[in-house]
Amino acid sequence: MQRFARYLIVALFSLILIFTVVAPACAPAVPATLPPAVSVPAAPAKLPPTPAGMINSALGPISPDKLGQTLIHEHFAFAYPGWTADDSIAPYDRQAVIDNSLKIAQLAKSVGIQTIVDPTPNDCGGRDPLVYKEVSKQTGVNIICTTGLYFEKEGSPAYWESRVAWGVDLSKMISELFIKEITEGIGATGVKAGAIKVGTSPVMTDYEKLVHKAAIIAQKATGVPIITHTEGPTGGVEQAEFLITNGADPKKVMIGHVTNSKDIEYHRAILAKGVKVGFDRLGLAVLYGVPDDLSVKNIATLVKDNNYGDRILLSHDTVNLWLGRSLVKDVPEKAMPLFKDWRIDHVSKDILPMLKAQGLTDDQINTIMVGNARNLFLGK
Repeated sequence: MQRFARYLIVALFSLILIFTVVAPACAPAVPATLPPAVSVPAAPAKLPPTPAGMINSALGPISPDKLGQTLIHEHFAFAYPGWTADDSIAPYDRQAVIDNSLKIAQLAKSVGIQTIVDPTPNDCGGRDPLVYKEVSKQTGVNIICTTGLYFEKEGSPAYWESRVAWGVDLSKMISELFIKEITEGIGATGVKAGAIKVGTSPVMTDYEKLVHKAAIIAQKATGVPIITHTEGPTGGVEQAEFLITNGADPKKVMIGHVTNSKDIEYHRAILAKGVKVGFDRLGLAVLYGVPDDLSVKNIATLVKDNNYGDRILLSHDTVNLWLGRSLVKDVPEKAMPLFKDWRIDHVSKDILPMLKAQGLTDDQINTIMVGNARNLFLGK
């Protein structure tokens, strides 16, 4: 990769500093600034193995039959990497996240949602298992979180890529993290990840390929599904091909954000690989230019004409609280109505009636909302 030579130089220079300057100076150093409260305790409490056929949730293993109506891709809170640099002005407030998340989970529950998957990756802000535990405990909504890394441009590749300069097998290294968080738990939170989240650029980068290989290693070791992020109206076919070619179980792969594309042939090409797809940015036409009525029409066609009803999942990709400094005050008031449908109850209140109007039956909708999430975790 382009950055590796620079990392090697930095690493060698660091060693020189250690042996010539730091080692002789034996006086204790001043402790570095502690990370914000979103970080979890460092000493993990190893959890017992998850029984076969069960799914890791925030409150422990659950039966796939307990998932019920599921939203496969929502964020209770989120921030892009770098947000912790602003911690002096906008520190993490876990209680504020809990309070807001309780409202969101209750709203989802009021329209029949029983499970929410929050696939916030490790290198972004907002993945807080302690929040998920408290919200699930108080509302009864199942919450499943993930282990994973975001796509290169908006993730944090520098930490991982710097290791390659020393000959580290990066896919193996990353897979060890994924496996540990799935089988033993995330830090000392008492919560295990229930799925793996990875993402790609419009064209997969070398770094993203290594991360995807790590996800495949972890899936083979643990059996959990892989949920993906794709950029733009393309990339899903390439992503599916890469995962399958390198050994992922297509029945346990969901290619995300196909809602970014208007092209039903693109949707068909991904589904032809044997994977599931997420029409999981419903309500976000303002950002991606695909109106919901067109997505609904494409979904209905894929179900009725192509018999793909057993491989489609729905969601919104909502960010229900942006961490760091508030963005809301910077959004022009006239623009706010454009985001009126980007909310946790949009699928239930608006999209499902639209699908019925397109001729889908109650059984077909039940398959999309209940059966497909269950089968993603079961590999059916």
